[in-house]
Amino acid sequence: MSKIPHIPERPSGIQHWPTWAFFGLMSLFGRLPYPAIKVLGKGIGLLMYRLAKSRVRIATINIQLCFPHLNEQQQAALVRENLIETGIGMLETSMLWFGGQRRWSKLVSFKGLEHLDAALAEGRGGLLLAFHLTSLEIGGSLLGTRYKIGALYRRNEDPAIEYAMCKGRSKFVDPIPREATRDMIKYLKNNQFVWYAADQDYGRRQSIFVPFFNIPTATITATTRFAKLSKSPVIPMTQQRLSNGTIEVTIHPPLPNIGNNEEQDALTINQFLESYLTQHPADYLWVHRRFKTRPSESDASLYPEKKKNRPVTPERYKNIIEAADWVEGEPPEKLFVHDELVYFYYYKGLLQKSRWKQFISQIDEQTLDGETFRYQGKVRHCAHKQCYLVYLQK
Repeated sequence: MSKIPHIPERPSGIQHWPTWAFFGLMSLFGRLPYPAIKVLGKGIGLLMYRLAKSRVRIATINIQLCFPHLNEQQQAALVRENLIETGIGMLETSMLWFGGQRRWSKLVSFKGLEHLDAALAEGRGGLLLAFHLTSLEIGGSLLGTRYKIGALYRRNEDPAIEYAMCKGRSKFVDPIPREATRDMIKYLKNNQFVWYAADQDYGRRQSIFVPFFNIPTATITATTRFAKLSKSPVIPMTQQRLSNGTIEVTIHPPLPNIGNNEEQDALTINQFLESYLTQHPADYLWVHRRFKTRPSESDASLYPEKKKNRPVTPERYKNIIEAADWVEGEPPEKLFVHDELVYFYYYKGLLQKSRWKQFISQIDEQTLDGETFRYQGKVRHCAHKQCYLVYLQK
C-alpha cells in the first residue's frame, strides 16, 4: 500500500510567529543527547509544577479521584512526579519531531513483538491500542522503525501545530486524521497496523459511560466499530522509561472478544489501563481533563471553569456544530449544545462587527422548553466565519 500523505502546507502569517519561535527552541533541545533531554525535561516539568497552576490543579483533581487511598502528601508527591514525567515527554517529542536520526536501537527495547508477528501471519493487521501515557509519542514512533504503522490522530486547531505534528510524525509513521476512517480500514485490510488511542473524552455523543477507577467515564465506542469493520485484533501497547536511561515498549496479548459489545469493550479497555496505572501511576497525562464529560448534563464539572471567551478556530467551530443537540438555520443562527443556547451574530465589515453588543442586548434572555437562559458574559469570536457566538446559560 502506498503511503497515505497527510502533511498540510506550512501556514504563513505573523500570527504564527510565536509558535514557530517556540518550535525553533524545541528543535534546539531536540538535538541534545537523550540523557541531557531527560535532565532538561525534568527541569521543565518542575517549572510547570511551579507555574502551570491550572494544569497542576487538573492533575491534582485527577489523582485525588483515582488514588483516594493515598494521603495528601503522597498525592502531592505523585502530582510532582507526574509533571516531571510530562516535561520529559515534551522534550522526547521535540527529539522525534525536530531532531536528527539517532541509533534508536540503543534507546529502545521491545517486548511482545511476537503478538504483532502473529497478527501479520493471520493477514489482518492490527489495531495498536495506545494510551495517553507521558511517553506516548516515543513509544509509537520508535515502534514505527520496526513495522509499517499508520497513526490515527485528532486534528489540531492551530495550523502551525498541525503542520509540525504531521511532518514530525511522518518520519516514523503515516498520520491519518481520525475522520479518515476509510483510509484507516484500508490500512488494516492491507495487513498493516494502526496506532490508535482510545482514552480521550470526545463528548457524550461519541461515548458511553463505564467505570475507570470507579468513576463513570466517557469512553469512546469507536474501538468496537473499527474492530468489527476490519476484523483485526486489538493489541494494547505501553511504554515505560527505565532506570537505565532507555525506553521499554511492551506489546501485550490481543484483548479478547473486542468488536461485539460496545459497553463490554469499553470496560475491558478501561480495566486494562487502570491495571497498568495502578502499577505505574505517574506515567499518565493526568494534566488532561479525563473526566470533563459527566453522565448527566446537570452534573457539576469536576474541574475549574475554562476561560470563557477563547477564539473559535475552524476545528473548534466544526466540533461545536457536531456536538450540538440541534442546529437552526444554514449558516447556523442558533443551536443548543452542552446545556447552553448559542446565538450567532454575523457581520460584514468593521461597522457591523462593532454592533455585536447591540445584538446581545436583543437576545440576552430567552425561554426554551419552559426554562430561562440568560447571557452571563460568554461570547466567542469566530474570525473565519465572521461571526460571534453568544452563549446563554441557565
